[in-house]
Amino acid sequence: MSAQTLPLVHGSVSCPGSYPVRFFLLRFVAFFSLLALLNYLIVPGDAGWLGVNPTPFLLIPVLLGVRYGFSAGLSAGLLTVLLLVAGRYVAGQGISLTEHRYTLISFPLFGVLLGQVSEGLQRRGLQLEKEREELRRENRRVHAEHELLVLSQQDLQQRLEFLGTEADSLDEQLEEAGETCSDFVPSDLLAALARITHAGNAALYEVPPDSRAAALVRVASLGDSAHFPEHLLRDDHQIVAESLARNCFLVQKTLLENPPSRRPGYLAAYPIINGADRSTTHVLIVQDVPFNNLQPGAFEMMKSVCDRRNGSPALPLHDEARHRSIGQFEFYAAMEAAVTTHTKYAAPSTLVRVPFDFDDGVDPAESFRDLLEVLPHRTLLSNSHEEGRRSVLFLLPANSDPVVRDALRDLFLDFVEELGLGREHAPHFVMTAPGESPQQLWGKLVAVGQDVSFR
Repeated sequence: MSAQTLPLVHGSVSCPGSYPVRFFLLRFVAFFSLLALLNYLIVPGDAGWLGVNPTPFLLIPVLLGVRYGFSAGLSAGLLTVLLLVAGRYVAGQGISLTEHRYTLISFPLFGVLLGQVSEGLQRRGLQLEKEREELRRENRRVHAEHELLVLSQQDLQQRLEFLGTEADSLDEQLEEAGETCSDFVPSDLLAALARITHAGNAALYEVPPDSRAAALVRVASLGDSAHFPEHLLRDDHQIVAESLARNCFLVQKTLLENPPSRRPGYLAAYPIINGADRSTTHVLIVQDVPFNNLQPGAFEMMKSVCDRRNGSPALPLHDEARHRSIGQFEFYAAMEAAVTTHTKYAAPSTLVRVPFDFDDGVDPAESFRDLLEVLPHRTLLSNSHEEGRRSVLFLLPANSDPVVRDALRDLFLDFVEELGLGREHAPHFVMTAPGESPQQLWGKLVAVGQDVSFR
């Protein structure tokens, strides 16, 4: 895929060993004239300052050798010697080659030595720059392959769930098969959360079966139990009610922002699925986490600990510093943050859906890697499996420049065109609008047979 629409600009480095002769001569004349003037004003009876050891004129081959390299240092040294000898004879002072032979030899010697060292350092710098660029390209390639693997894993998980199959990975199944089954112990789960995620205050409540109005009963707590009453009505706490209603892990939205912040109330709630009928028997409620752990990754770790303790399928953890593929829950939160940014700063974000159902003869891996290399670094990726259609979703960073947005649109069109796909695989673009909810954006994004103006 061509990346010329968004070129990368790198600083140029001059090649060692080559230098503009004009600049060299100008600097030589300037240095020599300045030192000759000082010599005349301070020590008029010692032309060339040969009575001082070392003579200040030695700075000329040293500085020019460091600046321009071996040849410049040698030339500057020889020219300085020639002019100093000629100057002393013109001034009628003469020079004893026997007495000053080491001083005269030091001019080209120091110029050559420092010029050679300078050229070596420049060559080493160029070599390191070249290696850095090669490592950067390799890192982008591996990064893109990792993104594709994460998206493929999420897609396989969604397809298994769509078919009614457990989405546990093979290694988890083998691990669980080798372990002796044990009953669910609430206190053990809270102890594991405290040890691994450093949760400060948390509690497990038992959920009465088939009774939404009945109060939740506390069965175990961690930290200050004053935050958790013995009996709790789910409707008194929105995050608990929504978590149980949607049967998913919920976290305060402000904790997913950068930097994260918290609001009053419980930080997170997660229904615990247990038993042979896979019903919700308990709900985990988190009140406090140490400030240095107050980040989305800590709550993902909590969910992973709960899933492993009760046998629920664990969703893959995502290292935000290494890749940008996220689950639909985080993608929803990111869409809501994008709408907020659009409302505050009039900078819209763009969502893109690319159908990812390909024929057996089409391999999108290489083109997908090329696409990820040229997309903005803060682009978020996820995937969807709506009505049997597999798609990859992109959330591009906010940008108010229509030229840049058109350039990004062309990248996706080039991606589809490069794979030789038809109109059914054309990318679908949606822009955020102030006041829209994530559900509205999601509906537009997964809709078929329509496109939204990119400007």
